[in-house]
Amino acid sequence: MNTSKLLIERIGLFPSSGNIHVEVSNSSRVVEHMQVLYADNSLDSNESGAGLSMVFADWRFKLKVSDALSVCLCVESRGDSQFMQVKTAELLANIGRTQGRS
Repeated sequence: MNTSKLLIERIGLFPSSGNIHVEVSNSSRVVEHMQVLYADNSLDSNESGAGLSMVFADWRFKLKVSDALSVCLCVESRGDSQFMQVKTAELLANIGRTQGRS
């Protein structure tokens, strides 16, 4: 099996939003808010000065702190591209709410 076919199969197994850069007023506040918001349903999480990673049964996300005024979001699901898109929209909306936007 060639490399490109393996890559396509792998992408299908774990659809990803790719890196989405979001300007925020306070990246630390966003990370804290997201951790509190999603902690109850998380199977595993890791918070550091570099950001937050959370794993759930069918999906996961990483929120990297780029600097004090921006974060980078990446969402992956287990084989469900539409579910990944729904979770990406949900996370972006929650980031917006942290900033006082809906």
